[in-house]
Amino acid sequence: MSEREEVVFSTEESLSVQEIGDFLLQVGKKLKDQGYFTVTRGEEEIEVRPSGSTKLELKYEIENGREHQFEMEIEWDPDADEGGRIVIQ
Repeated sequence: MSEREEVVFSTEESLSVQEIGDFLLQVGKKLKDQGYFTVTRGEEEIEVRPSGSTKLELKYEIENGREHQFEMEIEWDPDADEGGRIVIQ
């Protein structure tokens, strides 16, 4: 069976470095305090609620020696068993 991807929300806009920093701080605070965050654009709204087995992927690329790109991706499978954390007792 082949994997299928459904793009539910996608956006790209020009922001200052400070605005991007503020956005990331808001996302981080919401995730830390509530476990989710909501992205709104006009009438469109999407709730992002990571759960289950959660991964953070970071990637830094340089294309053609000029264009730099840094990507942050949170990936999760809400149905996956986390298997529990290792605990020292």
